[in-house]
Amino acid sequence: MTDRHPIELLLSDPTKHPTPAPCTQDPGPRRAQGPWTVLIVDDDTDIHALTRMVLRDLTFAGAGLTFASAHSAAEAIPILEANPEIAVMLLDVVMETDQAGLDLVRHVREVMKNGFVRIILRTGQAGQAPEPRVITEYDINDYRDKSDLTSQKLITAVTVALRAWRDLKTIEHLVHSLRRERESLARAQRIAHLGNWEWDIARDAMICSEEARRIVGIPLHSDIHGVLETFLSISHPEDRARVEQTIQHALLELTPFEFDHRILRPNGEIRWVHEMGEVIRDADGKPMRMAGTMHDRTEQREAEQRLKIAASVFEGAMEEAESHMLLTAKVFENAVEGVMVTDRSGRIVSVNPAFSVITGFDADDALGNTPAMLQSGIHDELFYSRLWHDLLGETSSWRGEIWNRRKNGEAHPVWETITAIRDRTQTITHFVAVFQDLTAIKRSEEALHFRTYHDSLTGLPNRALFHDRLRQAIGQSGRSDDKVMVLIFDLDLFKNLNNSLGHTVGDRLLKGVAERLRHFVREGDTVSRLAGDTFGFILRGIRNSQDVGVVVRKLADALAKPFYIDEQELFVTASMGVTLCPEDGDEADLLIRNADMAVARAKTAGRDNCQYYAPAMGAEAERRLALENSLRQGLERDEFLLHYQPKVDLRTERISGMEALVRWRHPRDGMISPAEFIPVAEESGLILPLGSRVLKQACLQTKKWHDAGFEHLRVAVNLSIRQFRQADLLDDVRAALEESGLPPDALELEVTETLMMENLDDIVAILTRLKALGPTIAVDDFGVGHSSLTYLKKLPIDVLKIDQSFVRDLTLDSDDAAIVTAILALGRSLRLKVVAEGVETPEQLAFLRNEGCDQFQGYLFSRPLEIEAFSCRLAESFPAP
Repeated sequence: MTDRHPIELLLSDPTKHPTPAPCTQDPGPRRAQGPWTVLIVDDDTDIHALTRMVLRDLTFAGAGLTFASAHSAAEAIPILEANPEIAVMLLDVVMETDQAGLDLVRHVREVMKNGFVRIILRTGQAGQAPEPRVITEYDINDYRDKSDLTSQKLITAVTVALRAWRDLKTIEHLVHSLRRERESLARAQRIAHLGNWEWDIARDAMICSEEARRIVGIPLHSDIHGVLETFLSISHPEDRARVEQTIQHALLELTPFEFDHRILRPNGEIRWVHEMGEVIRDADGKPMRMAGTMHDRTEQREAEQRLKIAASVFEGAMEEAESHMLLTAKVFENAVEGVMVTDRSGRIVSVNPAFSVITGFDADDALGNTPAMLQSGIHDELFYSRLWHDLLGETSSWRGEIWNRRKNGEAHPVWETITAIRDRTQTITHFVAVFQDLTAIKRSEEALHFRTYHDSLTGLPNRALFHDRLRQAIGQSGRSDDKVMVLIFDLDLFKNLNNSLGHTVGDRLLKGVAERLRHFVREGDTVSRLAGDTFGFILRGIRNSQDVGVVVRKLADALAKPFYIDEQELFVTASMGVTLCPEDGDEADLLIRNADMAVARAKTAGRDNCQYYAPAMGAEAERRLALENSLRQGLERDEFLLHYQPKVDLRTERISGMEALVRWRHPRDGMISPAEFIPVAEESGLILPLGSRVLKQACLQTKKWHDAGFEHLRVAVNLSIRQFRQADLLDDVRAALEESGLPPDALELEVTETLMMENLDDIVAILTRLKALGPTIAVDDFGVGHSSLTYLKKLPIDVLKIDQSFVRDLTLDSDDAAIVTAILALGRSLRLKVVAEGVETPEQLAFLRNEGCDQFQGYLFSRPLEIEAFSCRLAESFPAP
């Protein structure tokens, strides 16, 4: 049994899902075209027929369904094994024996290792629902009563499952593509004897490619910590001081480095490597990571040494022609590096086969010519002057990187060693050049550099490069009167789009936005993807506020045009924040922080607008930060308490329940309004521990009132959007009920109607699991959303709470009265209880009683009360006989 997600299995165990054979061109993510196969497993033949009838007209992504049938788990297994593309299995929980359906689920997940097929459990018997733990453990998509068989709920459940199956298959293909790319890169590095590495300085941990590990002899799957000590330990003792000095200089000066040194493998073998690397800085300019390449040049060194030995052996002992012939025969023919020999005047007298492979010039082209035939035109006279100075000096050699030109005109880099061969009188007789093509290595280094400083999805500069370019722009602006503009924007409600349409569509939208932004910026400006759906601009040469307004309008116009993805027309808007240098700061960190504050203000102003930074935003941010710190301390010091506002039954006029409302009694500032601290708790994530505490305290206190004789009381607890999204919400609710001993049906969980604007299918699934624990579900602030009537019939809810904005003026405003009347009629038709909030006058109460409202709460009866005061009101409402 495994609790690993199928995508984890793909990444970690390729034997379970073999990688497809490599192709010459990656076709990109596969898009399933259908028809989609649904397997019905049920021992009731009528259920098969009815299911087919309900789903026969369902289409998804432009394709319909095909069906397969099995009447038992034994029949289903060979069908699943023969048809790996089955997308959904509709499975009866109880067939031939108890829990037979769950036995089949275990077989599919554990024995067949099929993590893709989406499973929807069904039963016709009450009390057969599996535990939520089982649903999570075996990745079960949904659970349905057979009473839903002919309803929209089954169609919705199957549609959600099809979308999940398609997304998993798309991710599977992306994983295979990623694996092929990794294998291709590893193969290229192995051929070139080139490895890459990256040192996380803060964690003092290093990641190395397979080839880098092979070069130094480190086991492929071992962790590397204590990086500098490890690096020095594998360096040759004679080179360690120079290696340490080079690395320390790079860390101190933040400059690139390049040098040759020897390493000692664990078996005692010595290898020559060429190291190149650079230091990557954080936002403060401090060294954060060091990345580089390691090139094994042992064979090249040995070839150079063999040439020297051969030259010394034959020098002066043979005639010149015989010497050249033997040198070529003994060394040139088998060398993998290009070799070129000239006479003392610089005329080429011999080349080896590798020379022709690298340069494109065959021996007939080269012989009698001069090395000038290879010149690229990239190097200046000073470069060649220094080369000849070394070659004719005491060392009689030159080594370095040089750009040559192939026969087809292509310029390319080589690592070249040129040696002057002297006779016994120290007169130069020949020059021998040995060189290796660096084209593949350079491309690998460029790719590594690009990945370090660019976003992998869009190809735009990432936050690190954005920060670096902003520093440069600030420095240049100091030498002129021009300003630098920093504009940061977030796509509005992008998370909702991602949840409803899937991450694949979200990623394609982000790529579309990036492509549009590339055409928007001028040369010299920078556009960057900073994180998620956050993008940033650096614009130079800004002279006045009119320039800023023009840029903002052009950006809004560029984003206003629709994006077309999978035949869907998508519209996006943005919340933008603008700051200027030097007015709003002359440091990169400060300008980015100020722009972020302006973006936050744009969101609170209703989104789809631009805000300019103002110093007051900084003061507000400091105040909110101070409040967040106080919140954190308040949780630690248990400064939060609950007040309870009674709910009154309109028929009996007695308290039928209450809503738990959190209050904060600050030791210095007294009672702080929830309107002030709840938004900060939401943004900071502190709403999660606060919400969990409220839930537990409300259940514990309600159980005390039950024990005091008020068993009919039901307590309502609000769930914030952030709480609703957390993975362990079900565990929190279950723990609160178990620890308090409160009957589950005495708890009511309230969710706001605005929550339903997110992915409705996911909301339905979560609410269904919550309801299975026993609490009732209420929709708070009903009537303020945008799609109330369309989603109500899909939700497993019990209660509607009319928003107080409609109750407040219902006796004065005919529109509000009509809305309240409609909501009450809707509640009756759907057999839901309706609660009116904010009742403050007898006239409002009379109207609600006339229209058949079930319960009300408001100041007319009572404001929220502390525990002792609420207990007194209970006693008043239910006097002792």
